[in-house]
Amino acid sequence: MRDMEQYQITCDQESLRVEGFPDAVKLIRLDDPKSRRISDLVLHRQDLEFADQCLEAINTVSSNSQIQEALWRCSLIHFVKCFGNSAARFQLSFEKIYKSEPSEAKVAFEYFRNLRDKHVVHDENSFSQSIPGAVLNARAKTPKIEKVLCLTVRAGTLEQENFGNLKLLIQKALSWVISEFDMCCDIVIAELDGIPHDDLLARDSVSYRAPGVEGVKENRRSK
Repeated sequence: MRDMEQYQITCDQESLRVEGFPDAVKLIRLDDPKSRRISDLVLHRQDLEFADQCLEAINTVSSNSQIQEALWRCSLIHFVKCFGNSAARFQLSFEKIYKSEPSEAKVAFEYFRNLRDKHVVHDENSFSQSIPGAVLNARAKTPKIEKVLCLTVRAGTLEQENFGNLKLLIQKALSWVISEFDMCCDIVIAELDGIPHDDLLARDSVSYRAPGVEGVKENRRSK
């Protein structure tokens, strides 16, 4: 299995160079559907690995702390993010990744997706409640209403069973992403090997432009 290695990048005038390839003459830009899928798979892996790292970090901080809850929510968000609706990258499919898993996997997946969508990111379900009330004094007491307050209740979801289920779902998705990445890379390499060297050399180089403030509202794939 090919790993998604990390390499040092240096800037040579206006082009980028990947260190560790002494015979390389150019880093050519790829912009076909298979290559864009490879790009998306790398981003999915980063999100899934981050989700897994957040889970692991939960065990390194004080129990029942705000930090644990923050790590739990962050893990949940980055996992479900890979299966959402995005115009910027293709989304992972539950049916493809977990097709050989028992039915309990789908139950757990739907639970986490609803937990993310309707509780953690959007406040829609009954896992968070704020019930207003007024403290009414005895008949002879003045004032009649002592205070208005709210009973707030938030359901706890960071428990051992949920932790274990999310861990298993993340690991299965990571395994699928890495396997799909390997396959796509092999296909692209075979296709590029069939193209004359001069044609490849004439292609644009890989370049990068740091996003400005306006980039926060733009869809990167539509540009």
